[in-house]
Amino acid sequence: MNFRHLVFPLVLLAGLSAHALSLNDLTILLPLPQKSEFTQMLSPEDGGAQGPLLAKRTYQEVVQLVPEFPNHIIWRDSLRVIGVRIDPCFTEGHGPLECRRQIRLVWQPVIFTSEGTETRDAAIHSFYEFDEATFAQVWKDWQKLSSGSSTDPLQVHPVLKSQGYKGAYWKYLRALLLKYCGEKNLTRMTAMNVMAGEQMWIFAGFDIKNGEPEPIMIPRLRGRSQGVIQSSSQFQSFSGGMRPNPQEDPEFAQLVSDSSTTKKRFSEEQIKALMGKVHEYEHPAKHNPGTLDCASCHLANMSHQWGQLNFKNWDWNNEFKNIAFQSRWNLTNTTLGPVRTNQLRAFGYFAAWPALSQRVINETAATAEFLNLR
Repeated sequence: MNFRHLVFPLVLLAGLSAHALSLNDLTILLPLPQKSEFTQMLSPEDGGAQGPLLAKRTYQEVVQLVPEFPNHIIWRDSLRVIGVRIDPCFTEGHGPLECRRQIRLVWQPVIFTSEGTETRDAAIHSFYEFDEATFAQVWKDWQKLSSGSSTDPLQVHPVLKSQGYKGAYWKYLRALLLKYCGEKNLTRMTAMNVMAGEQMWIFAGFDIKNGEPEPIMIPRLRGRSQGVIQSSSQFQSFSGGMRPNPQEDPEFAQLVSDSSTTKKRFSEEQIKALMGKVHEYEHPAKHNPGTLDCASCHLANMSHQWGQLNFKNWDWNNEFKNIAFQSRWNLTNTTLGPVRTNQLRAFGYFAAWPALSQRVINETAATAEFLNLR
């Protein structure tokens, strides 16, 4: 969000100030459930005054989410909400921009194995939009979720992790979501899936107009879908790339298609310039969903980690201080692990591992600043 170019009604701003919520109350990563808790999770058929959260007829229009199962089976048996975000000022495109007030739900297929609970490497995001008056009421109810402070990093929600799906926090949040979200105010769905027999991830999006999904044109591309190919055996190097590549940043396309060659052929200064571009991808005031293609956004997190792994001698904090997103909120990524360049999850789970991208953390801190939380 580029705050210098936003249009936001003052009447609503007056009600958005000074409440003790943490980042985890704005971007809520739910814990993976125990098998006994599965029925307490939100399913697509659950709903309230606004109708079902994700109607079957609407969901059926998205890409084949899991290759070996029909969409309606995934919708019925395993697709569940694993993440929730509130955004008082979603923006898309170049400024000046009007704020769109939203709640977003993140869905993944949840499965149970002999080793525990896991998710499939696929996801749907559903967007629910509100007018000013309704969002003011949403926000009033949302503030009762307060559970932390500005010192807390974004993580699997600590209260939900402690209480589980039978606790007071989830019961309240679940009821709130069913009260305000549903088919009647569903305005968009985005999806990511893996093609059968290939290490190729497909991104696509659909705006919901008059109850019908219409494919979204992906920014920086002349197409309605975008793929990423990444080797699953070379966790610390990129091999594959984007299909198609955005034309604006050929160096980034080169990196994510062949990192070994890029490291050999590019000078250190060229790599630093490339990492500067990655910091811009992660900066919510410099890019939004209307200015950055899906693959570049999702690959930025692992590109950043790849850079830190390969150039440990750099002073990363000072080198990019004029480019990187800055905030008084805690921007620590609690989900960093081995550099897996085939892990494209920005918010959710990669199998059983929580996955948060730096972009999502930065966006959440920007939302907290916008709401003047403390």
